[in-house]
Amino acid sequence: MHKKDRDILVSTLKMAAALLVLVVGIALLPGDLPYETVREFGPVETISVGLYFLFILFIVYFNATGILRTSFAPGVFILLLALREMDFHARFTTMGMFKIKFYLSPEVPVEQKIIVVLFDIAVISYAIVYLRKVTPGFLRALSARKAYAFSIIFGLACMVASKLIDGNSEVFEFLFGMEEGDLGIYSSIMEECLELFIPVFFIMALIQYGVDYQARLAQNISGRTE
Repeated sequence: MHKKDRDILVSTLKMAAALLVLVVGIALLPGDLPYETVREFGPVETISVGLYFLFILFIVYFNATGILRTSFAPGVFILLLALREMDFHARFTTMGMFKIKFYLSPEVPVEQKIIVVLFDIAVISYAIVYLRKVTPGFLRALSARKAYAFSIIFGLACMVASKLIDGNSEVFEFLFGMEEGDLGIYSSIMEECLELFIPVFFIMALIQYGVDYQARLAQNISGRTE
């Protein structure tokens, strides 16, 4: 096995083991502690939000000091994820704007729907433009076995997995034969732990990209002086 492939495999197994230990550790806590740990605005969710803002701090600092050069688009998207995790949108809308019901319910004022639709269009348009710009380079990094590319993939995988688990706790009943009363807490533990690992992987990707950027910069400088 190539060294890069081996390093990626080892890193993946370590992170998977850390996720498993976290999930099992929370599930084995006595009494109501599992629920208190993963409840809304509980310790796990608070740490997740803090890590999102840590990513933003890092990307600003790294660009300001020349550790790397990148657009601030990733910071904007991460900020949106942090605000979503904080349910920030609930302060301005009648119900969650990320649900289909928001757009169909007569309880939501028309002006709210219009503002949210315009916001959605702006974010999606910006995302499409940004993704068209960075996707070729990302695919090259993926084929070159760059560590940061795989960290991004794993972060996105955690995002998708957490959304699949959200609202589908019956899957646990089918797979593991859990009692109905236990379904909510176990699905919440898995969902919140996966959501915690989203910013973890993105911070890893940012740091790994910075290391790779500095290595390429040093190589270019060395090539010019020879």
